Formats: sequence, C-alpha cells, structure tokens
Amino acid sequence: LFWTWVSSPMLVTVTGTGEASVAAQEATVSFSLSASDSSAIGAISQVKGKIQAIKNLLKTSGISEEDIFESQLQVVPASAVVQGATGFQAVVSMAAKTVHVASVSDLVSSLYINDAVVVSQPVLSSGEKGKLEEEALDKAMKDAKTQAGKIALKNWKFIKKIVAVTQASSGSTSTVTSKADVVTESQSQEAALNGVFKIVKAVSVSYKMW
Repeated sequence: LFWTWVSSPMLVTVTGTGEASVAAQEATVSFSLSASDSSAIGAISQVKGKIQAIKNLLKTSGISEEDIFESQLQVVPASAVVQGATGFQAVVSMAAKTVHVASVSDLVSSLYINDAVVVSQPVLSSGEKGKLEEEALDKAMKDAKTQAGKIALKNWKFIKKIVAVTQASSGSTSTVTSKADVVTESQSQEAALNGVFKIVKAVSVSYKMW
C-alpha cells in the first residue's frame, strides 16, 4: 500500500510570480488645454495660442517635435460643461515624451504655470521592455518550480515533467512605475534619480510527479 501511494502519479498546478525592473529612461506626461469665449472662433483662437506656447516650452525643455502629441481640437457650448454658462469652450489634449526623467516634476510645474489643466501623473518607460518581460517570466517559472518542489518533497514525489504552462492574462500582468527602493538606489544612481520601470509576470504551471 505504501509503495502504491509513493509510486502513483500526481498532477500539481502551482502559480509562480516574477518581477524585473530597470532605471526609467523616458517619461510621458499627458495634459489638456482649454479656453472659453463668447464665440467658437474666439475660443479656438485662444487654445491655438496656448498650444503654440506649450510647444515652445516643451522644445525649450529639450523635447523634440516628434515627441509632442496633440488630439483634434474640440469646441462645445460652455453650457454643456458648466450649467448656466454662456459662450463656447475649446479643449485639446496633449502629451509629451521626455528623456529628462529626473526633471519631469519641474516640467509638470511649468505646464501648470503655462495654463495646462489636468496634468497626469508621469508614466515612466524603458527601451528594455522585451528583455524585462523575459527576465520576469524566467523568475516566475523558477518560483513555480520551487513551489512544486516543496509539494513533491512533502508527498515523497519527484518532479518528472511540465504538462501545461499558462501565462497570466493581460489583466494580471502589470507594468508599474515607481521610485527605486533603497537597495536599487545604492546600486544605480540613474534609478535613484529617475525611479524604476517594473514588470510583473505570473504563470500557472502544471507538473506531473511520481
């Protein structure tokens, strides 16, 4: 009976997680510009003036033309935005990508000073995303194997083979931007200044054991 229990196959499914991070290399800031006037043409003219002023600011900050984005300008009756208001309101959404990550907070302040509204939290990114995803996946697989090994030892089994692997859906695979922790900061001055770009992966792995 004991031998039958030990030698009988067992299927175990475990979930492993892994994360990888690198110093952020770019930051993208999104914001909007708006203006109100008694006429639609007047509101549009004011917003266009603000767009040009913001573009000049961004270029002065070292951001190239191709890294400045803007949506189509929209004009609506002011009463559609504020009850009882008269005239028209023009709105445009914009975004800018900069490699000067360490000074992005200064850029946000400058945008507000130059009439930008609703400036978003800067989103950090890295050109090494593909490499980070591979590293995070490798760590997730190792974590799953470690968990399976503990189960095998507890049940007097040996891991023979992987029978199925499922990566987490996009909803469970997260890309995070944050300030570097103390260890990361001590190892990388760039990470200490710019913060880190982090990717987390999760896998579900099924092992067959005997």
